Amino acid sequence: MPLILASLNGDVATVEKLLKAGAKVDGAAFSDNDEAPMIITPLYMAAVAGHAAVIAVLLKAGAKMNRATTHGFTPLFIAVRWGHRAAVSVLIGAGAEIDIVTDQQVTPLLIAAQEGHESVLLLLVKAGADVNRSRDTGCSPVFMAVQKDHRAALAVLMNAGADINQASNNGCTPLFIAAQQNHKTVLATLLKAGADVNTGMDNGCTPLIIAAARGHEVVVVALLEAGAQMTATDDGRTPLIAATNGGHTVVVAALRQWIANIRD
Repeated sequence: MPLILASLNGDVATVEKLLKAGAKVDGAAFSDNDEAPMIITPLYMAAVAGHAAVIAVLLKAGAKMNRATTHGFTPLFIAVRWGHRAAVSVLIGAGAEIDIVTDQQVTPLLIAAQEGHESVLLLLVKAGADVNRSRDTGCSPVFMAVQKDHRAALAVLMNAGADINQASNNGCTPLFIAAQQNHKTVLATLLKAGADVNTGMDNGCTPLIIAAARGHEVVVVALLEAGAQMTATDDGRTPLIAATNGGHTVVVAALRQWIANIRD
């Protein structure tokens, strides 16, 4: 416990003193703050706090960098989770496993995308992390960045060649979630990059239908201009019906105007 506390506090001198006195570098403690007790090590706690200097000392003393907690969280994963760039850099440089997964098949890169830690994401990409590795629900790093409206993170992933059309297990694409959440800028970025505007979920609901149902006028117009199909149906519900049922008069007017322009 003394070594764990010194590691958490970033006290390099005390960490070195304790190690020299024989403290076990991988000595574990239990956290009772979870339903399932979680085994934690000095290296894990140093990663939680982002103390890169302490991490370097522990690694030099032989700490196991890929040792995971009860739920599968490694020091690298937790350092990424909190956006500790220096700590992540030290762990990667020491050879930490980049694409290691948690119990829910979440990788460090996916959590970086979800949290919007652009600089950490760049480190992982440069180290060769898989930009398309999805979690157990099928959600990819691009999906998570779009869902959280992390524009810079999305740009990093796209520059690294990530698949912008990769769908989750229920058929939900990044473009669909952008339309659903009314993330206009992210949606525009995806459309400009050539995202498939008509790919729907397993139930047939398309980005245009969900945007119309939610009353997102700007998104609806952007999708129409990108070639979204007005005839697509979700259990018999067209975009116009979806907007009408939702009472979104402005969207209804926009859709009717679009239909009128097509006929003209």
